[in-house]
Parts: sequence; C-alpha cells; structure tokens
Amino acid sequence: MEAIETKRIHLRFTRSLSSYDNHADAQQRISRKLASLLPHQADACYRRILEIGCGTGGFTRTLKHQCRIDEWILNDLCEDCGEKINQLLPGFPHRFIAGDAEKLSFPGRFDLIASASVFQWMKEPETFLHKLSDLLISQGVLLFSTFSPGNLYEIKKLTGKGLVYPTSDALVKWLSAADFDLLHHEEEAIILTFKTPLDVLRHLKATGVTATGNGRWTRGRQELFCRQYAEQFTTTGGQVTLTYRPLYILARKK
Repeated sequence: MEAIETKRIHLRFTRSLSSYDNHADAQQRISRKLASLLPHQADACYRRILEIGCGTGGFTRTLKHQCRIDEWILNDLCEDCGEKINQLLPGFPHRFIAGDAEKLSFPGRFDLIASASVFQWMKEPETFLHKLSDLLISQGVLLFSTFSPGNLYEIKKLTGKGLVYPTSDALVKWLSAADFDLLHHEEEAIILTFKTPLDVLRHLKATGVTATGNGRWTRGRQELFCRQYAEQFTTTGGQVTLTYRPLYILARKK
C-alpha cells in the first residue's frame, strides 16, 4: 500500500480549497447520495454530531438542510476550512477543530458521526472505526462514504500510483468487530467525462485527490501520459473517462 503522508495530504488539499467546489462534481454527487441514507422524518434531530473531514462544507451544507442538529463539531486536516465553515453555519452552535482525526481527542459523545469521501485517507482504518464506536452513544449512527477497489483506475493503470482501498467485505468485518450493526452498504460507479486527458489532470489537481505520489510531471512524462490515456480511455464520443467508485456505509452502534 502506498504510504499516506499527512503533510502531503494537507498541502495538496489546502492548495485546492479555492478551486474544489467548482470541480468536485463526483464528490458533490456522493454527498447528496450519502445524506439521502439518513431518515427523512420532518422531526429528525441529532443532539450532537461530529463531521470528520468537512472540507469546504459540501456535505455540511447537505446535512444542514436535511435534519436538525443541536450541536455540531466539525473537523478537517486543513485549518483554513474553519473560515468556510463559519461562513456556512452562521447562528448554528458549532465548533471547528483542525487536525488529524486519527490523533485528535474529540469532546464528549455523539449520536451521529458523519464523513464524506474521507475514510480512504486513514492510515489505520480498522483502529479508527473502534475510535468512532467509542465516541458514539448506544444506538448512535455512523454514516460515511469511502471508495472501493478500482477507484480512479485509469490513473493507477497508467501511473502505478494510488491508494489501496479496503473491500466492502473488509469494511463489514471491521464494523462488526467495532460493535456496529450494518444497516446499509452500497457501491456504485460514477464515470466522469472530459474533453482531454489534460482536463483530467486539471480536475485532479483542482480537487486535491492527487495527494498520493510525489513525482514531478515533466513535459515528456505528461505528454506520454496524455497520449496513453487517449489511446486507452477515449469514448465513442471522443471524450475520455475518469471513474470514481464510491462505497456508502450506514451503521448503528449496538
């Protein structure tokens, strides 16, 4: 598995904060789908919620309109996200905590922990699920999305770089060991299309998801990548594809 360097992740996502919302099409679709898994009762209310990896607030915004939340604790590795969250939640009782969620001590316990498109960055995901279980009250809800094997497979096939994603079966096993009842799990494919391979690279840079690998893109390397990408992943309509494979999890602590 490729080593995940926290400093590199922090740098890449911080650089992409200003461009993220305009380019994160797949992540926005994932956030809407993930939020739809929560109960839709008009009086659905969560006393305390912890959102991990809130970023620029895409998933935060969806949750804000979906349910009532009395107290909101939000976390992200990038401290600059705090200002965006404050702008998004004026008048809402909330607190932003910057830092590595695997290392932080979060205050109190929660009846909902939620996270969109972040879990794949955890260095020790099985251990992290036990930590989340300890942070939830009995019958508390865990809602998160990550990605399945084959995510961004076009990039990995051409560069050999990328994360190794846990399978759905592995996650289900870890959840059971962490004292969760699985309520829902679902995988899907989101296939984005771009005019050129260079547009794919711009998309990845703008969303920060290229936080793995530390090689430099020389002109020759970029030209080779673009040529091979066009040869292998061009559609009949003349565009090129980029495949996301999100995995959605809804679980309840026993």
